[in-house]
Amino acid sequence: MITAGIIAEYNPFHEGHRYHIEETKRRTGADYVVVAMSGDYVQRGEPAIVDKYIRTRMALEGGADLVLELPCAYATASAEHFAAAGVMLLHKLGAVDWLSFGSEWADREELLELAEILCREPGPYKSALREGLKEGLSYPAARARALCSLLPDDRRERARRLLEEPNHILGLEYMKAIRKTGAAMSCLVVARQGRGYHDQDIEGADEDNFASAAAIRAAVVEDPSQPGLAPALGAQYMTFMEYIDKNEYVLWEDLMPFLRYAILYDKEMLSRYSGTDLELARRINNLYRPEYSFAELMAALHVKNRTDTALKRALLRIFLQISQQPYLNDGVIPLIPYARVLGFRRQAAPLLRRIREKTSLDIIQRPSLAKKTYTRYSHEMDLYRCDINGADLYEQIVSSKSHRKPVRELTREQIIL
Repeated sequence: MITAGIIAEYNPFHEGHRYHIEETKRRTGADYVVVAMSGDYVQRGEPAIVDKYIRTRMALEGGADLVLELPCAYATASAEHFAAAGVMLLHKLGAVDWLSFGSEWADREELLELAEILCREPGPYKSALREGLKEGLSYPAARARALCSLLPDDRRERARRLLEEPNHILGLEYMKAIRKTGAAMSCLVVARQGRGYHDQDIEGADEDNFASAAAIRAAVVEDPSQPGLAPALGAQYMTFMEYIDKNEYVLWEDLMPFLRYAILYDKEMLSRYSGTDLELARRINNLYRPEYSFAELMAALHVKNRTDTALKRALLRIFLQISQQPYLNDGVIPLIPYARVLGFRRQAAPLLRRIREKTSLDIIQRPSLAKKTYTRYSHEMDLYRCDINGADLYEQIVSSKSHRKPVRELTREQIIL
């Protein structure tokens, strides 16, 4: 039995993701594909456009065999911690042979060379990184410049462009995490097909020119009836649109009433939240105005030495009440005590049996049972409580928008196809 793993957000699942799964199975000979997927909130510091159960169903319909939830505290973290948690989750299953991820144009060896430098952190790299941070560069910009400074002149420009692509950055972090954890997984790099990661144009998308997830999200906000959505989503179009038509989708603006309350309630304690240091806490307190929209708040908080994505993650963690914890620090091996099953295909039952035989993790198929597994005052319970509370908050927003009764997370059933 060969099993491949994918770490993903599927925000939402589209034809490019279907291609990635099919290509992964073809090139590895995998019998099964396991996906470690972000839940209701994603790494770019936003709520997912639709909830994790809808996206799980779309992924299973699109070729995935088993979908597990990447804990919320890691799904909303930096690229380093997001990737490390995803790798650790797949590794601790004890049954994953391959890790497959997408790349705009780089190959495995090119990414591996840079990942090796990041793992070793030689003296010249550290010095160049410190210098960039002193100059006021954001951490990603300072790291990119430091990495490029160690390469021959004729390769620096290509490396600089490589480090501007989100999929490449995550690929580097996956390779770092595999080396640091000693995970017994081989890496497969699948070339991205279709539009670019940041492309927001959905017109002209078809089965040979996949639209990006960003384009799909933008189309939902602008006009869900746009004809480009159907070819972009493929066979998952009807599943997705069923919920969009009922207004069951979430944008940052929907979170703002809760964020306003969190900021006002914890005005003097904002630095206790993960991703918010004293400097950012002071900045929020000085610049925040209750009448701000999310876009206005982001514009007010924008600074040169912190990316907008890092700002959004910090605000999201204030909204979610994710406090500073040692296991959430970059460079620390993530705490992964459980694997929450969001859904699986019936034909993957042999895979689930194998995982139960091999894994050291608690396999959670009924969320209410996990409350009995961990003591009330433990890191494991804190991590799981974040998943449950975050999902309940998301559901409160969705149910209010669609005028239906909310469903408690602890009563949710896994998706089985």
